[in-house]
Parts: sequence; C-alpha cells; structure tokens
Amino acid sequence: MPQTAMDASAFSEMKELMGDTFKEVLNLCIETLPEQLNAIEEAIDNDNAETLFNVSHKMKSSSGSIGAFGLAEKAEVIELIGRDGSTMVPEQAITDLRDATRQVLSIINKELNE
Repeated sequence: MPQTAMDASAFSEMKELMGDTFKEVLNLCIETLPEQLNAIEEAIDNDNAETLFNVSHKMKSSSGSIGAFGLAEKAEVIELIGRDGSTMVPEQAITDLRDATRQVLSIINKELNE
C-alpha cells in the first residue's frame, strides 16, 4: 500500500526532536523541493540520467528526514530509473511525484504559518 505524502506522526516526532531547528529545515524544504522537482523534470526532458538519479536521490533523502515518506517513496521510483541509466520515467510516476511534492509543501506551509 503506498504511503501518504507525509507521515503525520513522524512529522510530529521530528518537530519535537528538532525543536527550533525544525523550522529551519522546513524553510529549506520550501526552497529546495520545488527546485528539485524542476531539476528532475528538466533531466527527463534533456535525457540526463545522471542528474535524474542525483536529484531524485537528494529529494528522497531530504523528504525522509522530515517524515515525508510517501514523497520519498515517489522520488525513489524515479531515482532507480536514473540509477539504471535511463530517463524513461512513466508519466504516472512524475505525476505522483508532483502531487506528493504539492501535498508536502502545503503541509510545511501550514506548519510554518501556525
């Protein structure tokens, strides 16, 4: 069963563990997630498997660090394609990544505006 974009309990646990640093991490995610998504889409358009692998790997790692396990899972699907030297990402996989990124950004923005 696929993960939701953000694991609420993991997100809360990270917030508690990290204290004030958590907002800094979230602000960084607000900046980097859209950039990473754009870089992934450009790598696909430019047939650049190495960039596809590297950026999707970074997105997977950073998402996991804030409890966005569903987003990390979507990024990993694309990471594995890039690791194999391909940029043949199914349209559904990139759509799922876009949707999960939007969900995570929405949750982060809500958290930062509280």
